[in-house]
Amino acid sequence: MILGFMSVMNDNEQTPEDQSPLQRVIVAASIACFASLMLFYWVGKPAIELLEVRWIELLVYSVIPISVTFTILYRSCWHREITGAARTCCLLLLSGIILGGELIATGIILCVAMFCLNAIQGGNH
Repeated sequence: MILGFMSVMNDNEQTPEDQSPLQRVIVAASIACFASLMLFYWVGKPAIELLEVRWIELLVYSVIPISVTFTILYRSCWHREITGAARTCCLLLLSGIILGGELIATGIILCVAMFCLNAIQGGNH
């Protein structure tokens, strides 16, 4: 029974060969965006905090991941038929959406982790 279930799950999953190049580019850009966000947050946080200007922190933490994501998408095969400003604006918008989605997902994961940790420790009685 279990082997039959596993074979059904494996039949429904897409292999890398089945994924379109656009799907692979989106996954790669998302991973790069998240990695650059975490890298600059952990490595650059002490230097950025020395500036004591809140908007610069937000600027650095948003511009760098969006730039990394945009660069990956721009160099990819993402809608090459669109040219000029239309493609650039589309890719900038998509880069911002990817960053926003990652921030929302990270926030949800942190909230669930805090809730689970609180429940394990006995909660507020």
